[in-house]
Parts: sequence; structure tokens; C-alpha cells
Amino acid sequence: MAELQYPYYRLQADGPDETGFTLLGHVEDGAAGPLTGQTAERTLQDLADRLRGDSGDVTVSLTRYDITTTYDL
Repeated sequence: MAELQYPYYRLQADGPDETGFTLLGHVEDGAAGPLTGQTAERTLQDLADRLRGDSGDVTVSLTRYDITTTYDL
């Protein structure tokens, strides 16, 4: 698998009997910014809520991977 651009996200939904999904992806805003009233995190949270559903037997985790650089002077 090719390396993903940072930041990237891992959305994992686990259901009963080892069912589920793992989604890895990079979300990038359009040239003029994101859709009105949306952010990458909000969009992913909406997807997580959809995967979680109403049954109560699905657990969902959303993880953001990023790089932070610090300089010692």
C-alpha cells in the first residue's frame, strides 16, 4: 500500500462475530476550503455515527495520524 499523506485517518468499526470495516484515508479540503458547515473531522464523525448505528453492538474508533516537528534552539 502506498504511503498516505498526513494527516490521515483510520476509522474502524467492529461488530459481532468479527464483522466490521477498517477505512484508511486522507481528507483534503477543496481549493476554496471545505463545504459550508463541514470539516474533515466532522465529516468523519458523521460517518462513524452512521457505522455505529442504533443497534448498540458496533464499536467505532476514529484515529488521526499526523506529524509534529519541534526544533531545539
